[in-house]
Amino acid sequence: MTVDKNMLRQQARAHLMARTAAEQAIAMQALTKAVTETILWQKSQSVALTLAQSFELQTSLLIQTALLQGKTVYLPRMMPVRELAFVAINSETTYHRHASGILEPEGPALMDVTQLDLILVPGLRFAANGHRIGFGGGYYDCLLNKATGVATLSVTLVDHWVAEPDWLVAPTDQPVDQVLVLAF
Repeated sequence: MTVDKNMLRQQARAHLMARTAAEQAIAMQALTKAVTETILWQKSQSVALTLAQSFELQTSLLIQTALLQGKTVYLPRMMPVRELAFVAINSETTYHRHASGILEPEGPALMDVTQLDLILVPGLRFAANGHRIGFGGGYYDCLLNKATGVATLSVTLVDHWVAEPDWLVAPTDQPVDQVLVLAF
């Protein structure tokens, strides 16, 4: 039986928004530990991460860790026609708020995403085979379609993970290479 993606998005958002500040802090630490222990991370020098929205699994500690480890960190900027541009960041980077409310870095964008070693792909629900329900814009599916040969990784809570997709996987949906599931 397949479930409507929009309903699953709403349920996942509600679950994430219900977490306490302490639960969010624990999840941020667990995410950072889980990601940095992967071979994909350890082999990567250039990583595309995300600046999480307030209800998402927080990535600020992972971003700081990457910078401290000497990795080149790229954060996304939304472009027209469901495209993402990635901007290398450092302590001097300035940010602006996109019309959607998402904080984005300013600066020149990486022109060829295949130059990245690893992309951390956000989402709201994940299956063991790497398929995911994102936020509904299709930005990461378009990106993943172009990022041939780039390692992809996602992190989710156990409540947002299923063995098999319980939603209709569209032909345009792009799976990630590995999904890390946090249980605590």
